[in-house]
Amino acid sequence: MGTMNARTHSLTDRTVADYFVFASLDDEHVHWLSETLLAAGAVEAVTLDPSMLTQRIGTLNPSLVFLDFSGGRGAAASAATSAVRAHYPGLQIVATGSLAEPESALAALRAGVRDFIDLSAPAADALRITQQVLDNLVEPVSRHGRVTALIGARVGMGVSTLATNLAVMLQRRDAQQGRQAALLDLGLPAGDGLLMLNTRSDFHFVEAVRNLRRFDQTFVHTALSHHPSGLAFTTLPPNLADMREISYSSSIGLLNRLRAFFDQQIVDLGGFSNMEFIAQVVRASDEAWLVCDQGVASIVSAVGVLEALREAGADTANVRLIVNRFDADLGLGAAQIAERLDLPLVASLPDRRVALGQTANQGLLLADAAARDPYVRALEPLIERLAGPAHASAPPRRKSALDALRRFIPTSSRRS
Repeated sequence: MGTMNARTHSLTDRTVADYFVFASLDDEHVHWLSETLLAAGAVEAVTLDPSMLTQRIGTLNPSLVFLDFSGGRGAAASAATSAVRAHYPGLQIVATGSLAEPESALAALRAGVRDFIDLSAPAADALRITQQVLDNLVEPVSRHGRVTALIGARVGMGVSTLATNLAVMLQRRDAQQGRQAALLDLGLPAGDGLLMLNTRSDFHFVEAVRNLRRFDQTFVHTALSHHPSGLAFTTLPPNLADMREISYSSSIGLLNRLRAFFDQQIVDLGGFSNMEFIAQVVRASDEAWLVCDQGVASIVSAVGVLEALREAGADTANVRLIVNRFDADLGLGAAQIAERLDLPLVASLPDRRVALGQTANQGLLLADAAARDPYVRALEPLIERLAGPAHASAPPRRKSALDALRRFIPTSSRRS
């Protein structure tokens, strides 16, 4: 597990690990573009033959295709352009050529390719143009979902249990209104969340980051795995060293991209010890919930987590406290812990280890097996905090005498 803490140069790179296809018959041009775009992604060379080009695009699924119109090959490049557009109408094409050969730029214009890189210009120009094209690829956001990060004061705080039950409850409650929830199971030990969901993920977090620019409504629902409740999820890669291959910024780019498709993202970071990564996620989240229990060691650890977050550059103003496994007999109140940590308290969850363990051993979530369990009921205010009151068309709760009375007693205050 030590690989998750390793800091390598690739983790600090700014850009997403994109893949590009460059159709050119000139090895020098291929080498020049590969070196020039090294900071933006990997360039794969292919000939201008339309069938070979479209086949290679299908295999690599690149973010951009570059077509070389220089050297009198304008006609071949134009034919290749037509083939790419026929097979992949949404794929962005960038022409390369030389303004010293005006016919190359003219052929690109006639083929309807708007973006042009001059191979004889400074490399910085090519990188800037490429970055501008990439930045304009993202589709308009159809919704702006909420991101909530869950952090443990230390390992074993019950973060994955909270994340899975919360995410499934969110998905089930609001599915009828077309709302979607996603769980990013990034906690350690790896895959705990999926064990609790009794399922598996075929498309892990690193793959999702690498395919950031492919995300559209269809891709979201075909690539990401889904729980029977409809909850979408992804998890850490089987080889944790793969996490070194993606940058912090590209990981955050994925969270922000997924806001367009999910009303709620629950990010489980329990046990994750790379504080710089956690700080980036906290910064990108609407709220971060620090999960702690009543043990003195946990409270001391929580203080350390908050200090480490601030040292890593995160503003902890959006961090809230959840006291888990709360037992009033232990004498230390949740409000006291919140005061010690100087954090707003959003919930104290009862100690239900036996019930949680029994259902987990049956491959079930407590939220599914015992909807009226005190632990599950304690999550309901958190659900409302994230998604608002239940919609009128949600399944009705069993009415009690008190519920019946409430119908006739007007209320002068609103719940926040």
